Amino acid sequence: MEAEIKVGCCGFTVSQREYFKLFNHIEIQQTFYQLPRLQTAEKWRQIAPTGFEFTIKAWQLITHEATSPTYRRLGKKVPASEADRYGRFRPTWEVVEAWNHRVLLQVYG
Repeated sequence: MEAEIKVGCCGFTVSQREYFKLFNHIEIQQTFYQLPRLQTAEKWRQIAPTGFEFTIKAWQLITHEATSPTYRRLGKKVPASEADRYGRFRPTWEVVEAWNHRVLLQVYG
């Protein structure tokens, strides 16, 4: 069985030009907080070399509990009565909605 290992960083740790020389893969940190504007993603694709891969980081509503300090950058208030329903990839309506929201924004902008 053959395995493939992809190596990259979470975010551009050096200039994009230098990064593209060092790696062929990146995880976009910004998507943990919010999706980038479509124009930003298109620009990244245009300047990236052929075959370069972008991976998005899952939105914090899906991965982290509402008590996480990262929620300060969420831009949306999670009601205290619903806080225990977010994060940890739980099979709750709120996590599924967060997932669907991300997918729909990616597909339809």
